[in-house]
Amino acid sequence: MNVPSSTTPVRTGYCTNVHAGRDLQTVLETLNRFAVPVRQKLQAQSNSTNESRSLGLGLWFSEISAREALQPTSLDKLKDFLSSQSLAVFTLNGFPQGDFHEPVVKHRVYLPTWYAPSRLEYTWNLVQLLHELLPPGEIGTISTLPIAWGTPSLSAEQTEQVCRQWGELATRLHALYEQTGRLIQIAIEPEPGCVFTDSPSFRSFYLESFLPSLPSEKEREIARRHITLCHDICHAAVMLEDQSTELAKTFEAGIKVGKVQVSSAIDIPWQSMDPSRREQAWGQLSGFAEDRYLHQTNVQQGDKTVLHEDLPQLLKEQSTAPNDSNWRIHFHVPIFQAAFGALGSTQSEIGRCLDVLLPQAGRQAFPSGHFEVETYAWTVLPEEYRQGALSDGIAKEMAWFEGLLRAKLESPTTLPLPSQVPE
Repeated sequence: MNVPSSTTPVRTGYCTNVHAGRDLQTVLETLNRFAVPVRQKLQAQSNSTNESRSLGLGLWFSEISAREALQPTSLDKLKDFLSSQSLAVFTLNGFPQGDFHEPVVKHRVYLPTWYAPSRLEYTWNLVQLLHELLPPGEIGTISTLPIAWGTPSLSAEQTEQVCRQWGELATRLHALYEQTGRLIQIAIEPEPGCVFTDSPSFRSFYLESFLPSLPSEKEREIARRHITLCHDICHAAVMLEDQSTELAKTFEAGIKVGKVQVSSAIDIPWQSMDPSRREQAWGQLSGFAEDRYLHQTNVQQGDKTVLHEDLPQLLKEQSTAPNDSNWRIHFHVPIFQAAFGALGSTQSEIGRCLDVLLPQAGRQAFPSGHFEVETYAWTVLPEEYRQGALSDGIAKEMAWFEGLLRAKLESPTTLPLPSQVPE
């Protein structure tokens, strides 16, 4: 949807990586099964029932389905379906290149890496596809992985290859912009434990490795326009980032935000819990230690933090509930829920992020204004926290987020951020 505002262009939608979609036929089937009912449910809840509304989507295509969708007959079929069902694509999720719904995904989601040639080819296919799906003049964004899992560290040769491929991608995007007027931004998404585990590590690589690898100031300007940050609120919360501080530093560095993934993590303040609630929380945690996705856990004890690779392994190592630490767990939980029994969430970070970014939407720092709700873990949630149908949960998330957006736009919080970011 476009949130009504005279000054703030904002696009919202949900990310379809929550659906299976290894091939194009499955993409179409799951959109019909889930996205169409989400739109219908939101329409039914709308006050303006006489006016139909479209549903914003952040589509996920695997490498296979992206290639299939670019075939002329398939592309026409996809366009016709989206148009007939009032589904409006404005962004793509280019992070998982393979099958995101295998029984065990874990570290496979980081393959191929950004130093593999197939990652560039896949991402360029997504660019071409998004260009075809967007209305004339509309900005598009594509989120992508933070190069690779963080261990082992990148070699000098791998770093050089990443910079070369990002530079090539920026050059192609600039050519598309010059030829058609279409601005498409690639948004790099830091994730705990990866090469870019947080915002500072992304900025460091961008400023100290990527930009210096480009031979001219013109190429660096082109790169700044097209290679941007994807700010995932869950990931930032797990890493204990201060939303306003880190985003301000990103803008001050001349780096744009391409899009925001609206998401929430599990938050457990063990040290402030009473004993009975602590034991309840400990008993609940095993339900979230599932085997499909990686659930990095940041343990804060005083001034020290330790990032553990995965929740199931941490629970094996920790025999009893701790009483002297706080945990943040990378598990994308429904954003409309502030707590799950005795477990808390980082839901409040979503409002803090909006306070920072809404004033920048449509401006140089955040030109797209794209907010994509990305709760991909619905199918692996403990049963008691799932909705009756997947479309019910997604619709509830979208309604909650759009309500929060309206409230923020009506009563904005002004935060001091740089007014000028390089084009």
